[in-house]
Amino acid sequence: MPPRVLDEQSFLAREQLIIDAALIVIEREGIENLTIDKVVDLVPFSKGTVYKHFSGKEDVILAINNQAIVILCDLFERVAKFDACPRERMLLLNFAYLIYSILHPVLFTVDLCARSPSVIEKCGQDRIDKQDAMQTHLMFTIGSIIMEGIEQGYLVLPESIDVQQICFSNWSMGYGIISLLSKHVETCEGRAGLSVELELFNNNNLLLDGLGWLPLSKDRDYKSAMFKDFDLVFSEELKALKALGRDLRF
Repeated sequence: MPPRVLDEQSFLAREQLIIDAALIVIEREGIENLTIDKVVDLVPFSKGTVYKHFSGKEDVILAINNQAIVILCDLFERVAKFDACPRERMLLLNFAYLIYSILHPVLFTVDLCARSPSVIEKCGQDRIDKQDAMQTHLMFTIGSIIMEGIEQGYLVLPESIDVQQICFSNWSMGYGIISLLSKHVETCEGRAGLSVELELFNNNNLLLDGLGWLPLSKDRDYKSAMFKDFDLVFSEELKALKALGRDLRF
């Protein structure tokens, strides 16, 4: 009897089951302990079937990260389309990233591992191309807000800095603050008493004030604006945060 050929929808549904099982393993044991055997133990099909979808655990990790980028793109696109001045939306981007990290902590931790050469070199080219395309789209979304700030006269780029560098500065600052102030990081004197929301807000204003991006923080009440914007842009996410017993406050 010939093997049953799955239609595309069934094939993708089976692939999602594999990804979901891998996420369970990562949540329980950490990404460093992910193996295909552990994934197989959690799904209703054989190792051979798993290998029809993924070349190895690295390929699974990249697939997980691709799904993570889809979620992040949706949050960032909502911010980019929101009716507010460009600087206000740059602030909102950082809070979109924070919301994502709280609601999807496993996906947040997978990101850096998924970008490492040791993972990428073992993945299928289609998945690599998909990740590259989505990351480009993500950076374009951030860059479009910066370009609006320039075009509308709110920001004049310093001679030695371009849009890509501002995108990188904003991302690295947000990632660093969220990672260092995460509840999963061991407490030390350097972070004692610090709030992730407040430090995101303060450090973003330090960066944007340093660039001379108008309106400067001394001339606009961005804190009040943020709390109004959260309800308008992230209403469903705020409900999910509340269900976890978490609010955005600073």
